[in-house]
Amino acid sequence: MLTSKEIIERTGISRATLNNYIASGLVPRPQVLPPGPEHGAAPRIGYFPDDTIARIETIQRFKREGWSITRIAEHLAAHPPAPDAAAPAPAVPVPAPAVPARGASVTAPIADPSGRLWLRDIRHPAYIVDESFRVVWMNDEARSAGLSPLSGPADAGTSVFASLLEIDPAKGRDAILRFHLAVARQRSTDAADLFRDLPAADAAALEAMLRDARSQDARLVSHAVVPAGPGVPARLAYAVHLRDGVLFAYAPGTAAETLPAAPRANGKSPAAPVLTPVAVLVASLQDANGLWVRLTAQEYFELLNEVWTELDRIFRRHHGVRGAQTGEVLVCYFLPSEGQSYLGNALAAAQQTRDAMRQVSRRWHLRKSWDIELAMNVGVDEGQEWMGGVGSAALGAVRVLGDAPDRAEQLARSARMGAVLLTRSLVGKLPPGDLQRATYGVPAQDGSEARVLFTFARLEDIASPSTVPARFADLAVAELLDLKFPNPDPGAGGAV
Repeated sequence: MLTSKEIIERTGISRATLNNYIASGLVPRPQVLPPGPEHGAAPRIGYFPDDTIARIETIQRFKREGWSITRIAEHLAAHPPAPDAAAPAPAVPVPAPAVPARGASVTAPIADPSGRLWLRDIRHPAYIVDESFRVVWMNDEARSAGLSPLSGPADAGTSVFASLLEIDPAKGRDAILRFHLAVARQRSTDAADLFRDLPAADAAALEAMLRDARSQDARLVSHAVVPAGPGVPARLAYAVHLRDGVLFAYAPGTAAETLPAAPRANGKSPAAPVLTPVAVLVASLQDANGLWVRLTAQEYFELLNEVWTELDRIFRRHHGVRGAQTGEVLVCYFLPSEGQSYLGNALAAAQQTRDAMRQVSRRWHLRKSWDIELAMNVGVDEGQEWMGGVGSAALGAVRVLGDAPDRAEQLARSARMGAVLLTRSLVGKLPPGDLQRATYGVPAQDGSEARVLFTFARLEDIASPSTVPARFADLAVAELLDLKFPNPDPGAGGAV
């Protein structure tokens, strides 16, 4: 294994160039390990695979030949290096051989934030499609294994739908097609681009299915159950979203079981409006417009996807129900449930959102070498509000209508630098155990960074008056400063 210093010395590239290669997915991220005696007082050392030198030389050769970074990344993803026979391949998660019991974690192919995958270690049928769903890579199992939906080798650049249409309908063709179309819909791929090489009748049929496809949740890994058919067992289909395409993989599964989903009120989807107590959390990415100017379009969407992946995990951990959102504003609802403090869950999710964004900000500091602090400003309020589904059963979103969502949104707009603002009403309704764990306060009037603990202030006095509408100006609020968890490991997902 090689350190970054050894790589820089042997290849002649700068540290900034090495970081850029890592961020672009051209070079795998280092494995961070404790330092050896020769490393002095360094707290930790990052080690790269032994083939990194040869990989960088290949990248440099392609650049001299005029290749773009995107083209190089696509080439390296489609032509991963052959395993080194002298050393075992590094172990990485692969799709689980069966669906886990409800509540258990799911192991699936995982991509790091740059989209780099160790494709050679996937032992289930797997293939990669580009943004137009043309096959750019497939492993041997995808060509021959019984779990694979592809019938034999597929030439590079061939539409995956041309192969999927040849599947026997009794063997799960429609389920597999719907899954691919749902993923395509999530990526906003144009129908004309998806089906341009197909016969007109097939293209028309698939376009109709695309319109009816159920949107997948905005997450790194999506999944679907493919039912069993003649000679084919039930399968789990996974879709791993990469920077410039999608990795599909298949593993044995049981159609009668389902993967864990975000809990709903009383375990049911609130299709019809119901009046219910609810805590509303609104998180808004600070200076989203400024980030759009500073970043390329690709980087900006990578950032949004990374943030949403982190926050979706937190919301689910604390039994939140996701609401409708834009890329820069995320909404989550917390509902009463037996054995759970829904107000405490909302506060825990808010605090962990702040902590998670600090980690995201550190990663982007390393990636961009900039001095920008990324932050999600959070507002939390509660009330007795109307909750219901909007749209069709397949595509609808959960919405809460009333004063609490409006107030939470204004709090998020008024907060700065990742602050979590709470209303006095919410704090006053916290159960005693949750209230004892929470530390809150308001800025001191002397303009310092000090906080006056366990008191409230008018929202107009905390935020800039020009940003607070008159109807919210007198709202009594405080900033959540800390929340102690009864479980020493809040990531363990215990009740709050």
